[in-house]
Amino acid sequence: MIILAADNNDPVRTRRLRRIGSLSRVMAILCLVTALLLVAAMAYYWLTTPAGALLAMTGVTGAAPPDIGWDLRLGGLAISMIPLSALIFGLMQARRCFTEFAGGRIFSMQTVGGLKAFSIAISVSALLKPLAGAALSLLLSSAVVTGARTLALTVGSDTLLTLLFAGMVAVIAWVMTDAVALADENAQFV
Repeated sequence: MIILAADNNDPVRTRRLRRIGSLSRVMAILCLVTALLLVAAMAYYWLTTPAGALLAMTGVTGAAPPDIGWDLRLGGLAISMIPLSALIFGLMQARRCFTEFAGGRIFSMQTVGGLKAFSIAISVSALLKPLAGAALSLLLSSAVVTGARTLALTVGSDTLLTLLFAGMVAVIAWVMTDAVALADENAQFV
């Protein structure tokens, strides 16, 4: 593990490390706040959105009931929380990574581990999102007056871009793993 400390003889490096630490602390806080807001927003959405909008969101067609019961709303919330939980886990791993950066541990296995876990969690969330959408369409189609069940599986560009982003982060984490191993090896020779 390499801990980067400010060098009193190099004021530019000292300022840069302080900026990295400050920004990393802010990012760690933002990861936590975002995770909490996502949970609150998801609960608010499922508890307050009109039935017609919920059905349209899942691709269910037919005569919308005047309201969707609490059982379906809570079921929808539970299904929606599955990919969101993976995303929140990823945000907590990113927070761990930023906390390491803030502590001056730029090249450590904990930092790289957080980055790897973040990329995996984002990938899992992106892959679960279309499946959760299909499950939601089945669940909510039970509320439609016609009685027909609908299965809607949607894979959009947002899913593909999220997978691409997660892949890029995974490659960066992989490169950082080799950099940490090389730095540790070189530190043994000094």
